[in-house]
Amino acid sequence: MSGCSNYRAPRLTYCLNCNNVATMTNKPDLFGYHKMQELAKACRINGLPVTPQRQAILEALAGRNDHPSADELFNEVRKQLKGISRTTVYRVLETLVRVGVVQKIGTEEARARFDADTRKHHHILCMGCGKLNDLKGVTIGELMPDHPDVDGFRLFNYTVQFTGLCAECLANAEFTQAPAKPLTTSIDKEET
Repeated sequence: MSGCSNYRAPRLTYCLNCNNVATMTNKPDLFGYHKMQELAKACRINGLPVTPQRQAILEALAGRNDHPSADELFNEVRKQLKGISRTTVYRVLETLVRVGVVQKIGTEEARARFDADTRKHHHILCMGCGKLNDLKGVTIGELMPDHPDVDGFRLFNYTVQFTGLCAECLANAEFTQAPAKPLTTSIDKEET
């Protein structure tokens, strides 16, 4: 791989806590280091190779806190790996979700967003601009029922996502509360 013109030699970064080596091409940070260690372990457990594509995509995601879409990550990663395709980014993200290194966040938008932080935390989505942030400073009690079997389902996890308007949208918005829902639906209109 070192002979490829698209390959950039990684820097070695040492974790101050455990003194292990991590491969990072951008700013070294402890979260990114531990995500690379988590990737190596998850790949080993699942019999998958640790590829430069998986490393670059996870590194790009771990370095962001804006919960990017696959397309946004593609635009960032292709600067490092010039031959990478959009399809590869989508497939790698799905693999990272499947092995538990990344979480996929569903929003009201049609596109999925991704988060390298897989710890239990909640999100807030701006209805104006689509900004998605981690919800900080709000404590939500445990919502998981005492028994994992509910209504014929076996529950494993849950997510909480709040919607609202960010400060920028509030400053520029014509409304300061949730937009009103339509009084009639397209089905109602067809019947009349």
